[in-house]
Amino acid sequence: MSAEPAESLALDNGRLRIDSRRRLFPDLGAVFQSRQLLWLLCRRNITVMYRQTALGSIWLVVNPIISAGLLSFVFGRVAHLSSGGVPYFAFTFAGLLAWNLFSNSVTGASSSLISNSTLFTRIYFPRLLLPLSALAPTLLNTGISCGVMFVLLLAYKIGFSYRLLLLPVWLGLALLLSVGLSLMLSSMAVFRRDVGYATQVVMPLLLFVTPVAYSVAAVPPGLRTIYLLNPMATIVEGCRWSLVGHTHLGIISMWAVAYTTATTFVVLIAGLVIFARLEWRFADVV
Repeated sequence: MSAEPAESLALDNGRLRIDSRRRLFPDLGAVFQSRQLLWLLCRRNITVMYRQTALGSIWLVVNPIISAGLLSFVFGRVAHLSSGGVPYFAFTFAGLLAWNLFSNSVTGASSSLISNSTLFTRIYFPRLLLPLSALAPTLLNTGISCGVMFVLLLAYKIGFSYRLLLLPVWLGLALLLSVGLSLMLSSMAVFRRDVGYATQVVMPLLLFVTPVAYSVAAVPPGLRTIYLLNPMATIVEGCRWSLVGHTHLGIISMWAVAYTTATTFVVLIAGLVIFARLEWRFADVV
């Protein structure tokens, strides 16, 4: 028998009622009521991330350092691109902070429904918990990377300034954008497994059209308007400006910041709507 669209409501006597109402958005109230389950799923995802590894949680620090080192060598030493007077390693690490938050969130959450299909086909709970809980390891990585970045600011004598107050804004935009994309991709991946494979191919390529290891100033002036249609370009450059005071932020005009903010919320809303419209068919197709 085909599964009906399901939403959950907690009754006063502690029972759970499942009805067949379709919603424009996922039932966020049900997600809040299931916050203990969300916490357990988050803890599970973090625990299994480095289980049976020799270095364990040390990889949380090693991975971004190796990535920043390789990008610094290729773009700084080999290509001789300018970092605006900022030490190239700190320059690259600052860009990776926002990029890794976005990239790892999308890659991890987009496959969350497929990898947990045996769980949600047997018991009912808000399906939105799965892509949300998949963000937990990335958020932990971002927090540790921020700590490493602050150490670099002291080691390179860059210091701290008022610009750091805007760092949560840039990281928040990266997170919201990744959540919207993750909800779209995870929903579509249930029906077309090609979505997951395509995501794994496209995300590394997007790294090279995002100013992670180089500045927007390196992009030819005639192409910058098209280049800045990538919302992560503004987010990464803004994150770098907040951390190391990169002087080329002036290249990004207010229209780019406004466009990036609007695009982020449009993608987030679209992701919620698509997830809600497809959610009731997950158990039939997966």
